[in-house]
Amino acid sequence: MKKILYLVIVVILLVRCDKYEMVQYDQGARINFVGDMNWANPGTFKEPYWSDDVELKYSFNFGINKQGEYLRYDTVQVGVKIMGDIANVPRKVALTTKSSEENVVNVLFPDAYYVDADTTSAVFRIVIERPAVRGTECLVELTFDYENSDFEEGLEERQVIELVIQDVVSKESWGVDDRTWEMYKDYFGTYSEAKARYVITQYGEQYGGTSFSGWFRNGYMLAMYYNMLFTDLETYKQACEEDPSKPTFIDENTGEWIEFPSQAK
Repeated sequence: MKKILYLVIVVILLVRCDKYEMVQYDQGARINFVGDMNWANPGTFKEPYWSDDVELKYSFNFGINKQGEYLRYDTVQVGVKIMGDIANVPRKVALTTKSSEENVVNVLFPDAYYVDADTTSAVFRIVIERPAVRGTECLVELTFDYENSDFEEGLEERQVIELVIQDVVSKESWGVDDRTWEMYKDYFGTYSEAKARYVITQYGEQYGGTSFSGWFRNGYMLAMYYNMLFTDLETYKQACEEDPSKPTFIDENTGEWIEFPSQAK
């Protein structure tokens, strides 16, 4: 009787085990994107913080960055997660993009992408090229290319990462209003987008030029007492004559080089 009871228990356990394996692995090799918490709130974490619950949307403005006009590419890390079978060999992942014909942004895939053996997740890097057209918002959908992948489609809602890319510099994005600018017009001259782009490029790293308030806080005294804006610009214009590859800053209001009033006494 004890032997029979033991046998029944073993059979029940085996059945339960089989059912568990089916729940765990019957979906095959399927793949989803996961989002980085920093996408919604940049700088929240020093490293990517991957989550299944984060909205799959990445935004970047090439116009506002510490390198200014020198920044040509933005490198983004993209996370994926596997549903179903865990394989003992690496499996290939292929990515592709879809975008409107009007505002095309080039997205480069610099590596061969694989999910390593015996793992359920991976992180890949993609490279976004600076838009050719300023002042417009470009929408790109990053998706899986299943024809060239070793995976099948996973959850419908985790199949597309929306890339919102722009090259925009405006008073609003730079953080200054008309009233504030006019207060210091004697030092800055007339506002122009080109002038803002110059300050971002020249002082973004050293004096917090990616925002007007940051640059004002760190560089205003130098501009007022040491004629920094005027002298630095003259030096930069000379450098552009020697190296034509440098970005030039032509005022959209005048068609000429931007100007800052000299504070020399």
